[in-house]
Amino acid sequence: MPDLFLYPDSGNYQELPPPFFRPLVPNGCRRAIWHDYRSRCIYLITINKNKGIPEFSKLSGIPGDHQWKPKTVLTSIGEIIMIKLSDLKKEFPFISILRRCIMPDHVHFVLDVKEATSVHLGDIIAFLKGECSRAERLMASSEIDFQREPVSIFGEGYHDRILRRKNQLERMLHYVSDNPSRRLERIANRDFHHRYKICDKEGMEYEAYGNIHLLDDPEISAVKISRSYSGDEIIRYKIDWKRTVENGGVLVSPFISKEEKKVRDWACENGGRVIYIHADGFGERYNPKGLLHNLCSEGRLLIVAPVKQSLAKEQCRRDLCIRMNTLATEIAEGIVKRL
Repeated sequence: MPDLFLYPDSGNYQELPPPFFRPLVPNGCRRAIWHDYRSRCIYLITINKNKGIPEFSKLSGIPGDHQWKPKTVLTSIGEIIMIKLSDLKKEFPFISILRRCIMPDHVHFVLDVKEATSVHLGDIIAFLKGECSRAERLMASSEIDFQREPVSIFGEGYHDRILRRKNQLERMLHYVSDNPSRRLERIANRDFHHRYKICDKEGMEYEAYGNIHLLDDPEISAVKISRSYSGDEIIRYKIDWKRTVENGGVLVSPFISKEEKKVRDWACENGGRVIYIHADGFGERYNPKGLLHNLCSEGRLLIVAPVKQSLAKEQCRRDLCIRMNTLATEIAEGIVKRL
């Protein structure tokens, strides 16, 4: 399939030349080629536990219960990670940890790099991983009275989400804090084939089917291509949507036009996640088929639709298109809430 991003040229499109664009790497531990990792920036960092290493924490609580709120109870290794995260500013005084969550098998934290320096983000993460692993080995050797082989408690690499939009920071912080609740919900509902109710800012209710947690993602970008857009505007939007997918974010749209469908198909083929706004209700026994079913099973899709199903096939009227695109914008802005 040709690259999503094309140059306008006398009404025809030509593919952008390499090496400006490249395929996405499925494991997520890749750096954005368009970003300077020595610049001032805020990141959502995820580092996974190494295989064979004991869990960093245990989960407790009940999702939605105010008395027994979901939380993590740190193990001895988790305590080490918490201390080393707090100490990180001693080595790098230009950074700050805005929020952290130490899950059983991974660590999330929001890192604020307050000024441009010669230090790459990877150097900061490497230092943290090294300090945690050394402290854990010292603890293990004192407990069992022999020196263990030096093995990192973390897996290879790390995943970063770059703060790119206004009002994204609050969503990043909530995403980290809400991790225990989302994990417990996923444990209770092992797959993503479930129906939910959501509402927009006017209180209008919709049904949603699939991975409801996509609504909570720190970066959601609405996809809309208007006939009034110039060629340069389309290029800028497409670059932004591609970077959203590369950054681990979510695309939301009714994907009405042919060009919007190309964006959707490209995102799905490259490991992206999508919120698809459907024109009609689901029906009593709704179950997506084919690609939509597979994307739901992988947790990469949420389908949003009106509560009521129409007996007649919904026509793509202008008012309906405007309403669906408005809903996409509200979802991207974090206004739409789960009931």
